[in-house]
Amino acid sequence: MSLTPHQKLAERHLSALALRLFTECPLRFKRRYIDGLQLAGLPDDPDEQRALRQGERFHLMARRYYAGLQPGTLGDAGERAELEGWLDRLRRYLPRDPEKVYYPELELRLKEPFEQPSGPDQPALRLMAKFDLLTVESDGTATIYDWKTLRRMPAHQRLAEAFQTVVYRYVLCAAGGAYAPGGRFDPGRVTMVYWNPLRGGTEERFPYGAEQFAADGERLRRVVSEILSTPPDGFLPTGDERICARCEYRPLCHGQAAHWADGEGADVDVPVEEELPEEVAGGGDDPADLPLP
Repeated sequence: MSLTPHQKLAERHLSALALRLFTECPLRFKRRYIDGLQLAGLPDDPDEQRALRQGERFHLMARRYYAGLQPGTLGDAGERAELEGWLDRLRRYLPRDPEKVYYPELELRLKEPFEQPSGPDQPALRLMAKFDLLTVESDGTATIYDWKTLRRMPAHQRLAEAFQTVVYRYVLCAAGGAYAPGGRFDPGRVTMVYWNPLRGGTEERFPYGAEQFAADGERLRRVVSEILSTPPDGFLPTGDERICARCEYRPLCHGQAAHWADGEGADVDVPVEEELPEEVAGGGDDPADLPLP
């Protein structure tokens, strides 16, 4: 007997983006992760498109640098100059240190039973995280870095509560033992850092700990359990018009009449990759007021 798409969801490792989309709009989650309907959500504004391209290029150059390769140059003369400026700031902020091990673009996957194992078909907490950079020191100290190219960083507390912060730290501690000197990362030695190269460089730092690790595990199991227990007709649309305005499935829900006018909803969330958090390129509402992964 073949599995239905919804049953297959129980076998999928969910990202921070997936959890965010479910909590914002279950219908959007269903269309993307259950129905498999992939639609481009690219902004129409050329400046926003350029900002997205620059963000993608910066991630690539940073990955090359921490892999010990030449970062290279991308784009036209103006774009290259901007990227080289960002990379120079990154080199000054976090120069390569021979005492540390660097893992750029590291992906981890977690499969953790909700309760005591009882059989191969038991539902499990399945999560995935892809770090822009993980650094590990000989004493087990680990730092997760995420590069942001937003024009304005969200407030510290909003970043602390974001699914990206929660999932990344939890997955590293629960599933990253192969990269830990002692075979497992101590939450007390783990930190997540968001770093933005704009305006000279901006850092938001989030230390971890055993108490927060336990609380995050409860939160993640609760959300994933809700996803897996939702019936096919239970993935309801959001009531938040801001989220609706920026959704790639908006024409399916509302038709062309749902397009916002007078500058409302000018921002569009566009993920750099399927499993990376969505970033706002600017314009319209303040990005700091928009939902986070």
